[in-house]
Amino acid sequence: MRPLSAQDPVQLGRYRLLALIGRGGMGQVLLGQGPDGRLVAVKQIHRQFTGNPEFRARFRREVLATKQVTGAYTAGVVDHDAEAETPWLASEYIAGPALQDMVTEFGRLTVSGLKLLATGLAMALLEIHRTGLVHRDLKPSNVLLTNDGPRVIDFGIARALEDDLALTATGTVLGSPAYMSPEQAQCRPLTAASDVFAVGAILAMAATGASPFDAASTPQVLYNVLYSTPNIAEVPAPLRAIVGACLAKDPAARPTPEQLLDAASRIEAEPVWPVRIRRRISECHAEAVAWAAGTPPDEPARVERRKPVWPRLVPVAAAVSVLVLAVIAVCGLGVDGTAVAMDDPPLALTDDETRSLDVCALMTPPVIGEIGTAVGELVPSGVGGCSIYYRDHNDRKIYFTLSTRLPVSEIRSGPRPLGTAINWMPVYGRDREARNCDRAVVTQSGLPMTLTMSASANDGDACPAAERALAAVVRRLAVNPPLRDLPADSVLLLDACSLIDVALVRPRIGDPIRERTPHGCGATGHDGYFAIDIDDRPRPDDVSGGKLRPTTTIAGRTVYTDNKGAGYCELIVMTRPSRDNRAEQVHATYYSDLDISGNACDTAVTLFAPALAKLPTS
Repeated sequence: MRPLSAQDPVQLGRYRLLALIGRGGMGQVLLGQGPDGRLVAVKQIHRQFTGNPEFRARFRREVLATKQVTGAYTAGVVDHDAEAETPWLASEYIAGPALQDMVTEFGRLTVSGLKLLATGLAMALLEIHRTGLVHRDLKPSNVLLTNDGPRVIDFGIARALEDDLALTATGTVLGSPAYMSPEQAQCRPLTAASDVFAVGAILAMAATGASPFDAASTPQVLYNVLYSTPNIAEVPAPLRAIVGACLAKDPAARPTPEQLLDAASRIEAEPVWPVRIRRRISECHAEAVAWAAGTPPDEPARVERRKPVWPRLVPVAAAVSVLVLAVIAVCGLGVDGTAVAMDDPPLALTDDETRSLDVCALMTPPVIGEIGTAVGELVPSGVGGCSIYYRDHNDRKIYFTLSTRLPVSEIRSGPRPLGTAINWMPVYGRDREARNCDRAVVTQSGLPMTLTMSASANDGDACPAAERALAAVVRRLAVNPPLRDLPADSVLLLDACSLIDVALVRPRIGDPIRERTPHGCGATGHDGYFAIDIDDRPRPDDVSGGKLRPTTTIAGRTVYTDNKGAGYCELIVMTRPSRDNRAEQVHATYYSDLDISGNACDTAVTLFAPALAKLPTS
């Protein structure tokens, strides 16, 4: 955006004008602010086009028609004045980049991004078509991206030009060749199916980086639209059938917007933009908020601005369509005037959320389905781990494991930072390339937690898959963490460090340094180690595996000895059955370099006893 010049108005209607968004041959677009603080894009016709009475009548009619289009996935007109000396209209200001620019800058979208795009575009078509309008010019530059999903702009061309005999008589084709339907390219009557075809081309472009009909010249593009079978082999498998159906040459063979929405909603991926796009959206918000506050950025935003493109059409019809339709900046329509700049959704879980986390739910296709197709069952490893096989888009079978068990110190002292980040958290890993690869991040607020994603493949580098899966998990945690429905008396909700009596432990291991994990607490001293871990595992009294654990009674509870040796002992107490042969349980582990007399379990019992007294009644 740029400051207003001396020739620009400072007020139009009730809107105070703040900045120039863009200017073209037919008019200009200005950032405005209403009395309620809401930001709008005010589009003003150039004076030389306003002397024709037919223009004003058409302007008034088209604005009234376009005001019918309202909804969460379009940018609606909120005010206008067709009788002003220079007619204008105001629409929602959407602070978000255009899809075209984001694909050009950052590359093709992930499956998660494509799902959000497909569902949002389907909803936009439902909103537009219910008014009787057909968009006729859907293309990536007319789709703006917000944190809530895509917003379709420039949706007045149908009514603005549909009945203009001066245009249709000359054989003029209205629209963007690489995204128009075959019937539109042949100047035949259009139905809602024409917009569905355009959505298919947009999805193909977002998935591959280019329109499926691109060619060196416009005639060749039109020929491809009319006669060539689009190559959609590079479209990810979950979207391929949807895109193919939308691009059917026969309008009757294409899905309806309702069918498109239903098919897109069934894609097994979390609908969310890639991190870099969400970061760009936040920059657009920040720029708009700065202008609204009267403190425009000292330097131009680093986003490259595109020069406004105003179609050279018959003035009466074209001016109307351009003003109803045009959005001319990379950061394009609609934020509330009191908005606060957003960044990537922070990963800030409460302690209870961290302890209630359903780790296996984070490994399901709706969360990490962008990496491929699940081909196995979820295999839980207590409450802090889960594994599953996926087959990636290259037909490789990869075994993924997510763990939250490792203490922070083990991550920071073992794997090295790799120079990348997920939600501002540095990514750690032992290898840059490996068939067996792990990637980890450490949460930076709330209860200390590590997230480690391991990927094992029979061939090839598994590290990119591990990092992509980990990023998908973090995105889900930041937006809607899956939680286990735990009863109020579940030991899984307890702070394990509160169960350790430091005064009792200190004489056995020396001054302890305690370190928390979501379900554990380790106290390390110069002479030994004592830890308490809370878990949900197979019952300790289950002998189906051939292991019979000796028992003792402490404070009225049955305590199982799991392992013991010179200076080492591990004890288990079962608190409540959970499901099948599993139960919630508390483990105590004691180790000492000094206690090698064979009495380690006696010491472990002494240290464990105060914790047992604090547990809920089983």
